[in-house]
Amino acid sequence: MPKIFPLDLLTNSVVNLRQEVKPGQFSIGTGTFIANGADLYLWTAEHVAIAMQLNCQFIVKGPNDTPLVLTIDDLTQQTVAIPWVIHKEADIAILKLNPKPPLLTTSLLNRFLPLDNIYKDKKAVDRNTTLTVIGFPNGLGAIGHFSPLTFRTYASSGLITLARFDNGKPCSFIIMENPGVGGYSGGPVIDISIVQNMGMTMTGGGTLVHGILHGTISDQTGGKLAAVTPSYYLFDII
Repeated sequence: MPKIFPLDLLTNSVVNLRQEVKPGQFSIGTGTFIANGADLYLWTAEHVAIAMQLNCQFIVKGPNDTPLVLTIDDLTQQTVAIPWVIHKEADIAILKLNPKPPLLTTSLLNRFLPLDNIYKDKKAVDRNTTLTVIGFPNGLGAIGHFSPLTFRTYASSGLITLARFDNGKPCSFIIMENPGVGGYSGGPVIDISIVQNMGMTMTGGGTLVHGILHGTISDQTGGKLAAVTPSYYLFDII
C-alpha cells in the first residue's frame, strides 16, 4: 500500500517554476519532485516546461518556510539546454535530475514522492473522493515566505476526451468541480487519504496523485471548470 503523506509534508515536494519574460513579469507554473527508485525527476505540464529557459528558477521550501531558489545547473548540471522529456499526446513533461552531489543530502533531502504514490491505472478517480490541488496561483506562495496554496475539489467527470487548451491536440482529461488559476498549472491533484471527521482522523488506502492540472474551461457566462491530465500518462515516459 502506498504511504500516507500529510499535506504539510507534501509541500516539500512541490516546486514553483518561474521564468522572467519581461522585467517584473513571469511565466509561472507548478511541478512535483518524484522518484522512481534511485532515479529522480521533476514532473510538470508541458506548457509550463517549454516556457522555461536556462535562467529560470526552481523555488522550493527552505528553512523556516523561506523560499530556496535552485537553478537548472543545480538540478541537472546542464548549461546548454533543459533536457525535458515530453509526452507525445498529453500535457506532461518530466526532467530527469542529476543534482550537484551536496544538494542530495541538504536542499533536496526528503523531497521526492515515490512513484508508488502516483496512480497508474487508466481510469478516473471516484467522484466521492476529496482531492487537493497544490500550487502557486498567480505566483503566490513563493516570495518572502514559501507557502503553496491549496484548494479542495471533486471529480465531476470520468475520463473525457477534449482538445488540449494549449495546442488543440485531443487528450483524455478528468474535469474537476472547481476552476484553477494561472500558476496552478502542472500542480499535483492528490487524494491525501487523510480525513478529519468530528474530531477524529481517519486514513484511507494511501496518498495518491491522480494527475496534474492542465487548465480551465470557461464560457461566456463566466462559468469555469478545471481540467486535469490523468497521471497514467506519466508512465509512458518515465
